[in-house]
Amino acid sequence: MSIASELFAFLMLDTHKYKSSHNKITSPLFPVLACWGLGYVVATLFFAVVEMSIDTIILSYCQDAEEHQGTAHYAPPLLIETFDEQNEVQRIAQ
Repeated sequence: MSIASELFAFLMLDTHKYKSSHNKITSPLFPVLACWGLGYVVATLFFAVVEMSIDTIILSYCQDAEEHQGTAHYAPPLLIETFDEQNEVQRIAQ
């Protein structure tokens, strides 16, 4: 993800607009590295939020199942099917 922002920054700075006149950039190294760093930070924060939301969903499912004697009562059907399939795979593997 961050490499895409770096590539985009380099391609943008490589256009005619930034090679001539008063907008001339002698070396695109610093702006490209700054874009890479910013892209890396944004991607890291985005995936941290996604990871936390997945953990929250799984913990909510576990809490629901614990409160209802092993059967989740409020979970959506697709989530229940997914965890039931995982339990079957684990039973077969043992």
